[in-house]
Amino acid sequence: MSPFNVNFKSIFSESRNLVRFLFFAWLLTLPFGSNIGGFSIGLLTIYPNLIVTLAILPFCLIAFKKFNRFELIILSFLFIWLLFAVISSSFNGFSSEVIFDIRSLIMQFMFGFVLIGSFHILDKAEFLRLVKLGVRCFLFVLLFSGILEFLTGIHFAGHKTVELLQLPVGNTFYAPMFIYDNQNDYLTYLIFIFLTLNIIDEKIQNNFLFQILITLVIFVFSTYADSNFAKIISGGIFVFLVLKKLIVHIKLNSLKSINPYLVVMLLFGITILNNHIFLGPKYENGANYRLNGVSMIDKKDGMLTVVSAKDYLSIKEQRELIEELDSINTKSPTGSVNLRKNLILNGIDFIKSAPVLGIGPGGYDQKCKTKQNKYFVHTHTSPHNFPIEIISQFGIFGWLYFSFLIFICVSFFQIRTSISSAEKIALIFLMVSLPFLWMMPSSYLYLSINWLLLPVLTIQLTIFQLKRIDDDN
Repeated sequence: MSPFNVNFKSIFSESRNLVRFLFFAWLLTLPFGSNIGGFSIGLLTIYPNLIVTLAILPFCLIAFKKFNRFELIILSFLFIWLLFAVISSSFNGFSSEVIFDIRSLIMQFMFGFVLIGSFHILDKAEFLRLVKLGVRCFLFVLLFSGILEFLTGIHFAGHKTVELLQLPVGNTFYAPMFIYDNQNDYLTYLIFIFLTLNIIDEKIQNNFLFQILITLVIFVFSTYADSNFAKIISGGIFVFLVLKKLIVHIKLNSLKSINPYLVVMLLFGITILNNHIFLGPKYENGANYRLNGVSMIDKKDGMLTVVSAKDYLSIKEQRELIEELDSINTKSPTGSVNLRKNLILNGIDFIKSAPVLGIGPGGYDQKCKTKQNKYFVHTHTSPHNFPIEIISQFGIFGWLYFSFLIFICVSFFQIRTSISSAEKIALIFLMVSLPFLWMMPSSYLYLSINWLLLPVLTIQLTIFQLKRIDDDN
């Protein structure tokens, strides 16, 4: 036998155990990113998850021939997107913003290759078992850290904790952040991982109490973080789960087990009708509460005295101050609603200026930093909107990305024989939540959950197709 004749089948078989170990290590290190043992070598940070990613890649190349057509299309798209970003940037220079986005595209491609490659190297059952366990661990880490932060107000130090030093103590001090240095980023990860686990884990799909418990935890965290999008997602999931449970019991004529709950809910309704309700500042005359935390400093005979604003000011002066404070909170151009609107409008302008190829990686940040934006965004330079982020910067590649997502979603529901109702509901939860998740962090492209989304859905589509083939046979 010639020494140049390589038995790829033998290598593929022998490497499976090593890939199994590496892939599981990849899953376990995924939640921590560069925060465990990471060290910088200039433009690049080396950390355990990246090392394991690079270690798996050669084995994935061996499995390349096993990829199906759609998987090859997705990986080719991610690679061409990355290549386009590098080539287009070579004409304009590699600024820190450009390098940041290109790094995200590199990781996006490698994550896709590792996931799809590992899926074809390992047995399907073994792959799914490892992924379920890895995602469960990811969720556990997020919840464990989140609960500790919520109860104690202790966080990993970062830019956000420096900002907290300048703010009045309030709910946001107890909103979890984990290693992401931002409450919205944490909630984005928590919601995405929870919804992904719902898709791949049959036990979670059918565990109503666990789903309700995690949904309520997310809602509480969202309330303390003052994240309206997260509250919408968790509130919507809660209502849907409860209605689904009721409908199932009604269809099965098994209301006996929930009759006591219906009775106490009826009694609760009667209690509401028979008692006066205090609506509170959120739903009634919120402006009138603005003076409650305001104090005035008076100086008499060289002595400083702190007096409540309500005791110091006349009724007329109190009304004038309330109107001024209310105006600052509701009409300020630096308010969240106004800023988000302007960030989107700027993004639309950038899209119009380069509708096909986009303004280039890092272009949104650069234009805002150099004051080339039309609409006021204060100190914000990130789009806070994923569709705007990638369409404005990468043009046709952004449109193609969302086209692939839509194609996968449509394909899921065309493969009817292989998808259970629980799986359909889990997919619907994720798909409906995605537009809200895309608007929660300042940038979505650099998040590892973004690098996971397209390959995870692609693998799930392959699994459903394989189930359909088995059903047909």
